[in-house]
Amino acid sequence: MVQSGFLSLYTSAACDSLSLQQMVREEIHRILETYSGEALSFTLTGHSLEAALATLTAYDIKTAFGLKDQTPMVTVISFGGPRVGNWRFRQEVEKQGTKVLHIVNSDNLVTKVPGFIFEGDDDVADGRGTHVASWVKKRLEDAQWTYAEVGMELRLCSRDSPYLRRTNAATCHDLNTYLHLIDGFVSSTCPFKATAKRFLRR
Repeated sequence: MVQSGFLSLYTSAACDSLSLQQMVREEIHRILETYSGEALSFTLTGHSLEAALATLTAYDIKTAFGLKDQTPMVTVISFGGPRVGNWRFRQEVEKQGTKVLHIVNSDNLVTKVPGFIFEGDDDVADGRGTHVASWVKKRLEDAQWTYAEVGMELRLCSRDSPYLRRTNAATCHDLNTYLHLIDGFVSSTCPFKATAKRFLRR
């Protein structure tokens, strides 16, 4: 259901003998006790690996504390995160009511792994007129082991910015690039804002 490496990072004990999962649960329990009776919400955010861990943490908070009288609202803002789990995991997160905004730079390879990559909507017809790409994609989506994006996606692109002249794998994944692209984003049909320079390093 969840990629084993991410799960191990979240559940394995650290140097102080507590795992990230244990530390999060203790802190959430403390907050719920302190603010008992109040409507609470938690917003988790992260970039790259931390985005994957934020998604796992959100799922765990809703799993561990979602059955009590105080069900906290949990939101994740993910910057350039990899895929965390399969389609079943995605369905479980959605069923919990956890809100995830998955911010993706379409030039960033990290957001496309692990799993299969399908770009574009064009199907390739074989000799019998069968649309191969859509058929294969549908089969993979139906397979429970296929990795899937979680939540709503905001897709950005480094090439939309006139200020990013040279891009490489590191630049496309950099958090400053993400913040710059968000600052310049208006909509998918509007040009990039001319004022969006502030996050770029000189």
